[in-house]
Formats: sequence, structure tokens, C-alpha cells
Amino acid sequence: MTAMEDAFKKAVETKANDMRTYIWKGPRVNGIQEEIRLVDATYEQLRKYYKHCMEMLYNNDAKYPGRITLLGIITDQIQKCRAELLVRWLKAEKSYPAISCLEDLKAIISNNKEELNDEALKTYPIGDIMNGLPDEFVRVPIRKVMDACLSSLGVMDSSHLTLSFIVKMGLCFTQQEMQKDLLRKDESGKTINRLEVVRRELGLDPKFNLWINFEGGLSYEQFKTLYIFKTGKVNNVVPGRFSNNKVPYTNMTSDLLRLLSNVVLYRFQEQCERQAQQWQDKAAELIRVAEYKGWDITRNIE
Repeated sequence: MTAMEDAFKKAVETKANDMRTYIWKGPRVNGIQEEIRLVDATYEQLRKYYKHCMEMLYNNDAKYPGRITLLGIITDQIQKCRAELLVRWLKAEKSYPAISCLEDLKAIISNNKEELNDEALKTYPIGDIMNGLPDEFVRVPIRKVMDACLSSLGVMDSSHLTLSFIVKMGLCFTQQEMQKDLLRKDESGKTINRLEVVRRELGLDPKFNLWINFEGGLSYEQFKTLYIFKTGKVNNVVPGRFSNNKVPYTNMTSDLLRLLSNVVLYRFQEQCERQAQQWQDKAAELIRVAEYKGWDITRNIE
């Protein structure tokens, strides 16, 4: 065996040994989670696992969207929240009503038909044709602004923003909330823990573990706003403003729109990006193992 052949053999063995660390974990059943090394999997198993990765990334099912699909939904929701806020800001701060904004946009589009065609309007930022906007609005697509002018942004489906996710963001009370809004004492005069006060005030299910997060936690007012948004109730009193996780953007308060687009949806976006990367990494491992065995597991995968 030549030196080159020996080096090649060692490289192949190193690659194979590295792949022996690749594990596929099955669903947990009765507390037990089966694991299989990918190098020990059959062709059919590798194809099955790869197809699952693709579903977790690109599934278009409305109830269980893939992470990449969901990232697109989140981006769209952020843009719609900001488009609605922009139209309100123009009216309140610039005395510029929605109908005037719409007519001016149509005039600009008419005079620039080649550059501002229907497809371009979906991504062309409003800040490129409208000066003096706050930073949060400059990248909103023109089409979204026009929809907001017509009150045709539709409804926001917030089913992916679970109450569990909101609780996991944690709480960071303001001084006003600590010293006044949430200050309660028991019969003996002892101050009640503010987290317990929040739980009582909102009638929050005990299964949710409230915690203090000094690095980016929600204020009580923010948490309350989101809790009502998700449940429509405080202490089991249902005001009827929101239902079935679907709320028209025009019905949302500006505070809620701002909280969603500047904080909550961005945090959720980061979580989805991490999850998407994990599935992409696992798919890459599957392809690597399959190629090492001389198989193509990506063919005809929908």
C-alpha cells in the first residue's frame, strides 16, 4: 500500500468514525426514547428520517407548519403589525390620513410601473419613497402599507404564539409595578410575592411557572396585555375582544401591535431559527451517512 493509499484509507476511517456519533432519537413512548446510530440505519430508515426533517422544516400544514414555513409567517406578521402602526402614526403625527397615503402611493406606482410592478411591491421598502419615517417602519413593504390603508391586512393567527412561550420569556417588573401596582399584603401584614400576585390577578393556571428574567423579561403590563390577547380573559372574565387565536390587525391596540412586532415575534423568530438549524444539521448528517454508503435519500422527497 502506497503512502497516498494509506492516507486515503485513514481519512475514510476517520470520516466513518465521526459519523458513528450521529444519532437519531425516536419519539418518547412511556418515558422511553429509542435511539439508533445513523450508520446502523437501513436505506429505508434514512429516507424516512430525512423526510421527517423536511416536514419539520417545510411543512405547509396550517396547524403544524415547518420551521422555515413558520419563519415566513412570522416575518409577514411583523410587517403587517408595523404597516398598521405606520398608517396610525401618519394620521396621528403627520395629519396624513390613510386614503391620502393610498392615493399618493398609487400615483407613484403609476409613474414607475416598470420598477414598482406587482411583484416588486411585495418587498420594496416604503422608506425608499417616503422620508422622515421612524426606523421601525422604513423596511415595511409598500404592498403591506397599501393593505393597511385599505384596512385589508386581514387577521393575525397567533396559534403558534403559545401561552407557554410567553411565560418562558419571564417577567421583569418596573419600579411602579414593584412599589405600587403589585404591592399586596396578607392578613399578617407580610408582603405577598409579586409573582403570586400576578398569578392571582390573572387567574393563571398553576401549571405555568412564572419566573424573574432581568435580561429581557416582560413587564407586568406587557405580560397582562399578551395574556388577554391569548386567552381573552382575566380571572375567567371573558370580554369577547379576541377569540380562536385570530384577531384583525385593525382591532389590535397600538401597544399590542408594538409589543408583538418589536419584542415577542422577534423572540419567537429566534427560537424558530434555532430549531430550523437543528433540523438542517440533522438532515445534513443523514445525507452524509447515506452518501458514505452510496445511497441517495433525497430523491423524490416531497
